[in-house]
Amino acid sequence: MADPRNELADIITPVAPAMTVPAGHGLLWWAVVGLMCATAVLLLAWLGQRRRPARNLAAIAAAVAQRQDTPAVLATRLDTWARMRFGLVRVDAANCPAGLDPAMWADWVATLAQLRFAAPRPDAYPVLGRLCESAHPWRHRV
Repeated sequence: MADPRNELADIITPVAPAMTVPAGHGLLWWAVVGLMCATAVLLLAWLGQRRRPARNLAAIAAAVAQRQDTPAVLATRLDTWARMRFGLVRVDAANCPAGLDPAMWADWVATLAQLRFAAPRPDAYPVLGRLCESAHPWRHRV
């Protein structure tokens, strides 16, 4: 004789349907997550690249404040920063970057050249500090 518990088991407690995920949905989700991660990495790299001139100028200003090197070497670092920041071959009074006051630029360049190539001055560190302060607003110019 048939066992009623086995015969009626499917009627009383139905079998759960098989859980199947459509084939493309799992792959699509991973593609979206991967795209979001790649976008986040690119955004962070872009932000880091954009802030690099500000970090470099702050490092030069800190070195001037702590007198970590000679004034000529620090002036050379400031010259290199200006060339890289504005995409110049030479920091020259005649080649004023767009958006800057030409008279202020010419004075800045003349003071920097004097610190780099003239005989050492006793007030070289304060002058370099003022040059870094005057270059501070230039960090955001293109």
